[in-house]
Amino acid sequence: MNPEYLNTLNPMQRQAVELGSVNSLILAGAGSGKTKVLTTRIAWLLTQQLAWPSQILAVTFTNKAAREMRTRLESMVNFDIKSMWIGTFHGICHRILRLHAQEANLPPTFQIIDSSDQLSLIRRIMKDAGIDIELYNPKSFQASINRFKEAGLRASDVMSEENEMNYGLYRAYEGRCQREGLVDFAELLLRCVELLEHNALLREHYAER
Repeated sequence: MNPEYLNTLNPMQRQAVELGSVNSLILAGAGSGKTKVLTTRIAWLLTQQLAWPSQILAVTFTNKAAREMRTRLESMVNFDIKSMWIGTFHGICHRILRLHAQEANLPPTFQIIDSSDQLSLIRRIMKDAGIDIELYNPKSFQASINRFKEAGLRASDVMSEENEMNYGLYRAYEGRCQREGLVDFAELLLRCVELLEHNALLREHYAER
């Protein structure tokens, strides 16, 4: 007997939901019901006993979508979904880093800084380095640092004569953040990637989850 929620899907959505416990890539455009399919697929995996809530990791781009998924799932299945991980990319990485701060070389009480805090810190570093913030735009250095991090690059990876100032500021910024236990949004992702890349035990643990 099919669960009632399957009847709300069109044929292509239902096909995606009922793929079974296999790796799959679903490509869909805006407004095509991606969140609905993902949520229904999770419910289907649970009701078919192909996974337990603690084995589910659902990652979205916005907090609103994450809340919507959790609310929908609570109404669709008779499972306690508290052990399920549902959140944004940044939220999930934050959760992992809080659990494994020591392994990630972070203080347990590390602080997350937003874009405004990050820019203020970069301005202070520029002033300390004697760089005229009227002549050189701090926002351009902020964009460079975030771009490097999103590409998986540390300051040591970008050293060259062409971007000596970018390298110097990035290195100073990295050092200041590490000393003060500060983590920006891009760092959440990069630090989590590095943690899983370099720690085989943790990587195996989460792969098993």
